[in-house]
Amino acid sequence: MKKREKAKAEESISPNLIPMIDIMFLLLLFFMLSADMSQRQLEEVVLPQATEVKQDDPNKVEGEELITLNIHHATEKGVDCPVYSAGNICRDPAHWKWAIYGHDYTRDTIGQELLDIARLHMDTVDDPVAKTKLSTVKLLIRADSAAPYGDVQKVIGSCGAAKVYKVEVGAAQPPAEKK
Repeated sequence: MKKREKAKAEESISPNLIPMIDIMFLLLLFFMLSADMSQRQLEEVVLPQATEVKQDDPNKVEGEELITLNIHHATEKGVDCPVYSAGNICRDPAHWKWAIYGHDYTRDTIGQELLDIARLHMDTVDDPVAKTKLSTVKLLIRADSAAPYGDVQKVIGSCGAAKVYKVEVGAAQPPAEKK
């Protein structure tokens, strides 16, 4: 009679890595898309300096959405503005773009876009005299320091027409003085 051989334990065990790789790709895709969305609201602008600048409140109010409107200098691709490149003030209205969420608007279409955004966030204000509906959206205007002030004025006027009453204008702190 032959003796039975003992079963030997298999020494080389390899885990299945395919599900882990799938999860890693999904996480990578999620983080890439969410990082892009947070930066889409900001265009490259040189903010005007102000001596008194209120810091952004890190505690966001529940139900309040912040919309950023950028007034920035942008010419057509391949076309350079020698005035702006030299550090001077460009007054060509075709060179100034107004952007919300990375989409450029003209002076004629920005009012309608603000109306559409405001309609999505309408709420009745607790005012015993005038029960009116105002938008709960908060608008941050980030205008280039060389932008025509009339552009900022037009945006603020369009906010009034759209019943957006929470309007802020972005500014930068001056550099700290060396002692």
